Amino acid sequence: MADEGCLIISQQLRPPPLRCLLLVVLAALTAALAAAPGARSAWVDYPSGVPCGETIPVEQCDPTDAAANSACRDVCHYGGCRRGGECVSLGFGRGRGCHCKC
Repeated sequence: MADEGCLIISQQLRPPPLRCLLLVVLAALTAALAAAPGARSAWVDYPSGVPCGETIPVEQCDPTDAAANSACRDVCHYGGCRRGGECVSLGFGRGRGCHCKC
């Protein structure tokens, strides 16, 4: 009888299968990656009604970033510029901005 109890305990203390451990590691990795803030997640508060030909100083408007250019293009388009806008460097250390094209 005592041997049966030891057998049950030893069966209960077996390590989990490798696939269960892999599943836990993948779930933890997915959660960690989902929690990491993205580079493009910064909110930029553009003014409304920007006229064509104007350049709005916006430091987050990176000319090499497609998402930033898209946001700039949209804000200019909604302001009445048919050609939208694009992120530009203001030059001479003045930063970056969103230029609304006429």
